[in-house]
Amino acid sequence: MVFSGMSYEAEISRTNPSLVLFLIDQSKSMSHKLPGGERSKAQEASDAVNRQIGEFVLRCTKSDGIRDYFNVGVIGYGYVTGKAGSILRGKVVNPISSLATSTLRVEKRQMKVSDGAGGMTEVDYDFGVWFDPVANGDTPMCKGLSIAKDVIKEWTESHTTSYPPIVINITDGQATDGDPVKVSSEILSLTTADGAPLIWNCHLSSNPAVPISFPSFESELPDDKYARSLFTMSSELPSQYIGYAREMQVDLKDSARAYVFNAQLEQLVQFIDIGTRGPQGQMQ
Repeated sequence: MVFSGMSYEAEISRTNPSLVLFLIDQSKSMSHKLPGGERSKAQEASDAVNRQIGEFVLRCTKSDGIRDYFNVGVIGYGYVTGKAGSILRGKVVNPISSLATSTLRVEKRQMKVSDGAGGMTEVDYDFGVWFDPVANGDTPMCKGLSIAKDVIKEWTESHTTSYPPIVINITDGQATDGDPVKVSSEILSLTTADGAPLIWNCHLSSNPAVPISFPSFESELPDDKYARSLFTMSSELPSQYIGYAREMQVDLKDSARAYVFNAQLEQLVQFIDIGTRGPQGQMQ
């Protein structure tokens, strides 16, 4: 899935918003823990996406209210054998202002911050929850991608000049309903005037190989057929994203792919942040 060289520079505004679709594997194997981790893959994935939705709300909150710079959808696949669909309480695609008022609940959580004296202290913060982790059934990734394709087709037809849609797929990699590479290729054909959709894949594998972030070549991957498949599906990063990643102290090669292997929560959050950072530079 090679980056076509188009610009990815369209301005993001309330009249020309950006579309972000999260796809989350909800199959039984997502109940397993990541190598060296303490929580399940499903918990890690749901926390990362819930956190990112909350970040979208904050970024779009201005003095005059919440501006709909982003439309967001979360598609789950696998929680009932062969089933896929929206796991938010609204439609598949929701203006961020709508999501801001439709949480399932808000939890009190803790995070470590600097105490100003060279140490760290824990403080409480509000964590919005739009959906809970689920791990049950098979892995109909192709069906999840097909739903995303239908959404993107309708979107690009009505937003011909928009920043290209962003698809972030979080999975353990084992599709059970066909070849996801084929469906991904069909998604990439649905372009706007500003470029093809960007497909990002976060692979929460049970393979104990060391984590790999944004590889440029298949030879950098472990001997894992699912890793190779997801790497092939992943977009080559436009130059703007390479710059954003380097600003975050992530050193990427110019040919890096939008793919990470065995990310822990911190890496997963960073991956999603980089994945959604591109459009924010154009928000007006």
